[in-house]
Amino acid sequence: VLSHIEYGEADRILKLFTLEKGKISAIAKGVRKIRSRKAGHLEPFTHVNLFLAKGRNLDIITQAEMVDSFPGLRADLERLAYASYVMEVLDRFTYEEGQNIGIFRLLANTLSRLEKQSNTETVVHYFELRLLDLLGFRPQLFE
Repeated sequence: VLSHIEYGEADRILKLFTLEKGKISAIAKGVRKIRSRKAGHLEPFTHVNLFLAKGRNLDIITQAEMVDSFPGLRADLERLAYASYVMEVLDRFTYEEGQNIGIFRLLANTLSRLEKQSNTETVVHYFELRLLDLLGFRPQLFE
């Protein structure tokens, strides 16, 4: 889950980066209700397995299963800030429904490393360079 925005009384529109479709937007109906079973699974920085139904404009999230919530990111403000930066960069550099398995794996590995490793700045710089490489914008560092 890259990000979300509130929609209507109890719904939320989520921006997701998926293995099969790349970046997509989907709606989670009723997720803001107190008794919603999906609410905790659909927060930013979570890795989830989703079942989607095709909607008119947006896919509809029908079921969510948590794979990893990366709790270490939320426990440390610096790690949280770096994770937010990673999500923002990924969102701005990718387009809707452009499948890229390499970028999906890079994101999952980066969040895991941000949570566990002590040198978070190095992790983020590696993410930036690797993302540019995967998108075809590899910088020429040496001549």
